[in-house]
Amino acid sequence: MSNYNYVNRVQIGDGSNSGTITAYPQIQKGDLVILNEAGIPVTTNADAAALPKYEKITIVVGTGPGRGIPSSPIQGNTVSAYKGVDFRAPAEQVVYLGYNAVDAGTGLVIDAGTEYRLRISIQEDQPAIGQRQTLGDFHYSGGASATVTTAIDAIACSYAQKEYGVNYMGDKVMLDRVSDGTQTTAPTASVVTGSPIVTSTSHGTSVGTYVRFTGPTDEYPIYKVKSVIDANTLELDVPYLGATNSTEPMSRMSAQTEFGFKLTGIKQDALLSRAANEPYDQYEWILFEGYFGEATDRDLEAQATKTLATAVDPGNGYWKQIAEREEDAKGYLGDTSKRRFHDSRINSNVQVDVEYDTIVITHSSEQRGDFQGLYNSPLKTEVYIPNGADQGLASGDNFVDILNGFLNGSVGVPAISFS
Repeated sequence: MSNYNYVNRVQIGDGSNSGTITAYPQIQKGDLVILNEAGIPVTTNADAAALPKYEKITIVVGTGPGRGIPSSPIQGNTVSAYKGVDFRAPAEQVVYLGYNAVDAGTGLVIDAGTEYRLRISIQEDQPAIGQRQTLGDFHYSGGASATVTTAIDAIACSYAQKEYGVNYMGDKVMLDRVSDGTQTTAPTASVVTGSPIVTSTSHGTSVGTYVRFTGPTDEYPIYKVKSVIDANTLELDVPYLGATNSTEPMSRMSAQTEFGFKLTGIKQDALLSRAANEPYDQYEWILFEGYFGEATDRDLEAQATKTLATAVDPGNGYWKQIAEREEDAKGYLGDTSKRRFHDSRINSNVQVDVEYDTIVITHSSEQRGDFQGLYNSPLKTEVYIPNGADQGLASGDNFVDILNGFLNGSVGVPAISFS
């Protein structure tokens, strides 16, 4: 009775083999080695291409001196797909409401005596009632004296508020104000994430002035000066949202005519690291919808212009994705081992903050059934290699070059390569 019931295997190399491996005891941690059906390492592209397409090769990732984790046997004639995907960095969603720094005339419009609402809706694939807030409404009604600047400032301050010490929407979507206008370079500033206090020698600002940090273009956010503490210190109306920096570029803004909001999805910190038996979590990204307009559900004609600047992209080969794939499949055990709860963590081979290229081989195990008939059990082998590393080169008898020798040269499927 065959035991090829492992649907998915996940194997992770460290980027460089320890040398030419001609016998199993030479394997070291992180090595990726291809064995022929007799269990002998295949060391060249030519030797791999000379194997018959009915050969069953095995991919082994080293876990220590003379030790390794084998894939399910890969029988060449059962391979239905062979794919290589380069690392692609994750991208968080960015949406502009109103002014978007590209299209003139899209700035927010505020009518006196009208109530307005900023609405952000988090799109969840598995919502759970009471799990977390997924809809946030932020209202503004300025009466007869309402202006665009009072509207965006009031909503920005409201958005920054915490309830019971937590900002339930602010940890999922970051809200910035943006505008056009003229800017005058000011001295660099010392800013701290989450603090409204800015230190800048002779900053030259006054209460009510808008200032911009980080860059000279209109895509960067603006902040309003709430108070001037002294010639070298000022306080913003909301905490600074950028990264802490002691020499942050700063400029003073003037002559602004258009304003808008910039909404950015915030990278979620999944509970994934390399320790065993820690709480299980999934790699997540934020997908949301944003609207700004009159606070009437049936009145849609006054909605602000919405511009999708960056679509959300989970990327490919991000290390937390690989950690999740490895955990779901229990590494080399395959995901049929997950018939129970996530009761314990495996000893992971993922390296934190490493960018991985991806190889996916879809194949099957041919088994005899009743009356000597054949049936195929689906299998999938995933191999992850640090981006740009030797093991991923399709030349020089590196791992991918040898793998191409068998799957391309012998089996006849298209070879893969990484840029």
